[in-house]
Amino acid sequence: MNLDELKATLDSFSPVKIEFVAKVMEALANPPSADIRARGTWLTNEPDWIEYFGLALSVHHGATTEPLGLSAFEAVFRNACEHLGWTVDPPGSRTRRFVDLIVRPASGRKRRLSLKSTAARNLSRTALHISKLTEAAWIQDARTARDRRNRTLELFRQYQSTVTHIVMLRAFRDDNDETPTCYQLVEIPVSIFDSLRQAPLQLFERDAPAIECHVGNRFAAVVAIDRSDAKITVRRVQLDACTVHAEWRRA
Repeated sequence: MNLDELKATLDSFSPVKIEFVAKVMEALANPPSADIRARGTWLTNEPDWIEYFGLALSVHHGATTEPLGLSAFEAVFRNACEHLGWTVDPPGSRTRRFVDLIVRPASGRKRRLSLKSTAARNLSRTALHISKLTEAAWIQDARTARDRRNRTLELFRQYQSTVTHIVMLRAFRDDNDETPTCYQLVEIPVSIFDSLRQAPLQLFERDAPAIECHVGNRFAAVVAIDRSDAKITVRRVQLDACTVHAEWRRA
């Protein structure tokens, strides 16, 4: 739709529609400021992607104070990629274990993404938490340390062969304020789980083991098998082991 067509469409709108559009326009006129935290990444290399994502945040908060949730994040991420003409698997495509979105940037390799989001209170500025990396229903039936270790290693072998990147949107809020003041887009490399293969058998003796992950000699995260909810939780993921693409700050 060009400018003349847009004007003609607006002329046909009812007063209620005009008022609604005015609110959207006001939101678009005051987008959050983008702070590029890591330059030259596959996302920050594309100014239009960063701008599109910020505008989507503006429109979202022009209508609600609620943080952008996971479903909306997935839709906005997909739309920003499509805006650049990147190849993206269609919404509603066949469900894939672990993977939420497959995208191939114009210049770059295909990426199989697991998308996460959080708006928990008091988010850390140095570490992040993935409350559910994936399901682990088998933990209810694993009765021995060897069985727990074998099943854990097999799960992560499958996970790392399927997912290439974990991308998380973090919404920071001040005190009791519902509206986020800052959104942070973080990419967690699946390679942080590599050291699990060296985890000794005794770490799996507990019914709900927690195994530290290291990259080189540095602590990177803790993989915890949550027996009560039959899921894998990843705790204390060190932000310096990840890529913080950008932050969007709202006035």
